[in-house]
Amino acid sequence: MERTIEGLMLALRWLLLPLYLALLAALSAVYVMVGRESWHVAADLRDMTDTTLVVLLCSVLDLVLLANLLVMVAVSSYESYISRITAPAEASPEWLGKLDSGNVKVKVAVSVTMISMIHLLRAFMLDEPGQKLILLAGVHAVFVASALAVALIDRVTRH
Repeated sequence: MERTIEGLMLALRWLLLPLYLALLAALSAVYVMVGRESWHVAADLRDMTDTTLVVLLCSVLDLVLLANLLVMVAVSSYESYISRITAPAEASPEWLGKLDSGNVKVKVAVSVTMISMIHLLRAFMLDEPGQKLILLAGVHAVFVASALAVALIDRVTRH
């Protein structure tokens, strides 16, 4: 009976697969958004100010960070919770097989902090009102503190 329950519990881990595939499918939305931002740059490059270019490039950078985050979480979670990925060493990324849930949490926290930093920079470049900048800076400070706390907790639990 116990082995049957354990076997069932292990088999149910495959229910996570559609969630990881949904994360990877979300990359298509990121592609569309990057294409839209690239179109804006190409269409308006002649008349574009340096501030506008920086803001648009920050948007693209933001989306690239998000795409990296989606792939990293989906692939490392699949490998951690469902099945090991056996790919030739030259075909697999360096981090594959090295990320556990603690590492992923730290990387997610750092990525969210970087995305927040880009939003704050973009708001500053667009001359947003002071109150909005203060609010964004406060939110960013909370993300920085949270990322530091997650990293510290991960480090303490490893030793």
